[in-house]
Amino acid sequence: MRLIKSILPMLLVCMAVSLAHAQNISDIDFKNIRVDDLSDQQIQRIYEGAQARNLSIDQAVQMAVARGLPQSQASKLKRRLQQVQSGGALGTDSAAGVSGQLRSPIPTEGPDSTRFDSLYAQTDSLKWARQQLKSKIFGYKLFTSDKVTFEPALNIPTPEDYQLGPGDEIIIDIWGAAQMNYQLEVSPDGSVIIENIGPIYVNGLTVEEASNRLRSRLGDIYSGLNPANSENKDTYMQLSLGQVRSIKVTVLGEATVPGTYTLSSLSTVFNALYAAGGPTTTGSFRKINVIRGEETVATFDLYDLLVYGNQSENVRLRSQDIIQIQPYQNRIEIEGEVKRPGIYELVGNETLQDLIVYAGDFTDKAYTDRIKVVGNTPKQKRITDVNKGYFDDYILQNGDSVSVGKILDRFTNKVEIEGAVFRPGDYALNDTTSLYSLIQRADGLMGDAFMNRGIIYRTRDDYTVESISFSVRDLMHNPGAHDIALKKDDVVRISSIFDMRENFTVEIKGPVQSPDEYEYAYGMTLEDLIYMAEGFQQSATPYRIEVARRIRDVDEQTGQTSIIADIQTFTVDENLRLGEEGANFELQPFDQVYVRELPNYEEQQEVYVVGEVKYPGKYAISSRDDRLSDLIDRAGGLTPDAYTDGATLFRKREFTQQESQQTTANVEGAEGELQPQQDREEENETSAQIGIELPEVISNPGSKYDLLVEEGDSLFIPQQLETVTVEGGVFYPTTVRYEGSRSFKDYITAAGGFNDLARKKRAYIIYANGDVDRTKKVLFFKNYPSVEPGATIVVPEETPKEGMSPAERVGILSTIASTMAVVATTIIRLTN
Repeated sequence: MRLIKSILPMLLVCMAVSLAHAQNISDIDFKNIRVDDLSDQQIQRIYEGAQARNLSIDQAVQMAVARGLPQSQASKLKRRLQQVQSGGALGTDSAAGVSGQLRSPIPTEGPDSTRFDSLYAQTDSLKWARQQLKSKIFGYKLFTSDKVTFEPALNIPTPEDYQLGPGDEIIIDIWGAAQMNYQLEVSPDGSVIIENIGPIYVNGLTVEEASNRLRSRLGDIYSGLNPANSENKDTYMQLSLGQVRSIKVTVLGEATVPGTYTLSSLSTVFNALYAAGGPTTTGSFRKINVIRGEETVATFDLYDLLVYGNQSENVRLRSQDIIQIQPYQNRIEIEGEVKRPGIYELVGNETLQDLIVYAGDFTDKAYTDRIKVVGNTPKQKRITDVNKGYFDDYILQNGDSVSVGKILDRFTNKVEIEGAVFRPGDYALNDTTSLYSLIQRADGLMGDAFMNRGIIYRTRDDYTVESISFSVRDLMHNPGAHDIALKKDDVVRISSIFDMRENFTVEIKGPVQSPDEYEYAYGMTLEDLIYMAEGFQQSATPYRIEVARRIRDVDEQTGQTSIIADIQTFTVDENLRLGEEGANFELQPFDQVYVRELPNYEEQQEVYVVGEVKYPGKYAISSRDDRLSDLIDRAGGLTPDAYTDGATLFRKREFTQQESQQTTANVEGAEGELQPQQDREEENETSAQIGIELPEVISNPGSKYDLLVEEGDSLFIPQQLETVTVEGGVFYPTTVRYEGSRSFKDYITAAGGFNDLARKKRAYIIYANGDVDRTKKVLFFKNYPSVEPGATIVVPEETPKEGMSPAERVGILSTIASTMAVVATTIIRLTN
């Protein structure tokens, strides 16, 4: 898609260049041309190419259509070619830079450039204003839209009132006892010639009149066509119209492109107007005269066609007809809440009501009680408010501006009720004039209605709000004495008793199936709550259940009490039956129930053994005294390949994100062979590495080295390790082969030595079992730790310091140089 977008402008430029340099009109590809995008020079070249081939404008346009020019572009091309022919103003010069030089070069430098910039800015402003005016004039879009065409229909049944003339083709079909077909063209003298009959004059006759005349003459050779006795008729004739002739009409006056046009003889006034581009911004849409000879045969009103669909005056044209567009007399702009806001032309004694009809009538939000009209007087403006009922009498003047406002976003008769009624919402004031009647319209109070008080919120005349309280109970018991008259915009609020208190809940905690907070219900018992929690878990002891209740009774004198909660203990068996003491015990709001666990209940706990043992996997802890040695024995002991010095233990604990990141790599290496990825990620977040001495564990079971195991422990025993890893502040972090003869510094040298950021004194080593040792300094000597297989040597690095940028260095040097120059100048002056 991007490639297409990048190539398309290049193709358009190439097309424009080829069009600009085309010397022959037949060489132009019209399929992809948009006439509005062609420059004046390109239109001039097309016109010159047509002239070189002795083609008229109509013939040139027809050739362009035949070569693929869309019909919607044909009328535009014709209009611009006619502009060239008449020497009038051409269209846009948007592509002038492609086709050649502009007619008037614009100075880009020198004293005249500012004047030309101002001139063209004013021209653009005028064009914009003219375009805005065109968009507002009702009906103007019909003549400017690229998507609308109004060409006369040629493939239609022959109109009965069509008058034949020179150039028309008529088709005569004869069938029945005789079969014959004639295709005849009306000659310049107005007749058609039929073999064996001779010329028959048909000029000026309608199709029906010509059909009768031809039938009469053809009866001379087809006896069955017009027999004396109609019962003997066995031959029939039909006359139809073939190719129609062309006529020339002239469009004068306030036309966009006035001139003489060659049109189809089926064309009407509107077709000619469309060919001429319609009226100008100063032309009338209401008074378009059709002059035939010295007589005005019709006055066409475009509004009859656009508003009412009436084509009675849209007469069919004849050759040499003149269409004269008069200047407009009265134009009025209407805006606001009408369906078609714009500028409309009124004639005669048309009124404000006529204007509203032309504008499509009011919208559903229009304020129709009064319409504002702004007009002009000889000296200043005037404003008039026309009330409803006088729209038919108010005659508008040229230049008047009509504004239709919007109705206010408020109600004239609304009251509202909300809260504990069955149908809260808005109601009409005229149906519910009092508070009691409003409650009845809302289907009455709900059972939870708070009866002590209700409130009416009333908006005063100054838009402040006051509250009027009332007793709901008194109102409902005696409405005659306590009813209140309502006013517009009153809001009645009747609360629910549940709105007036906290949300009552009870809570159960401990080993039940669904420990949670539950909504309180009056009469709820302890058995009910345990039932709602779906009963006990296996670890629960039903023989000791505590209920903690809030204390509300306090010392009235001091307002204090030392008791925080009232604790009661109950026994409930597994069938949820209370003992005799608590059989009738009911819970109260906000009670908290605690279910205890069995004293000796323990769930199975698991540990992992990974690596070089005979039976690696998961093992359950059998007692609280299980140690590492017991775990190894249950795993079948070590394999011959086990590297005991590298064994390590991973234990779950809480630790920070930074600690987690530091141990992630080690944990993955230890447990990656056993646990799936998701389990390893969870373990990374909650596991720490513990260094152990497995040789001591094996040789001295139960010693201080033989740690007690805990749930989730992972014991990792690797194979024999043969490498040492060096990382951090060295030139080439790497993993090298372990050699017993190499020292700590030898391995750092194998990694390229310390780099410039290395913190040599801080270097340390991490052994395979998780133990850590660091470099120590004794007097002037450094004592480096020993290196074992599988160890990792880490050299910390300093944070690199940011150096000065070249600009900062130049600035400092400039300051120093300036200071030195001042000092030197001062010394010279003092010495002199």
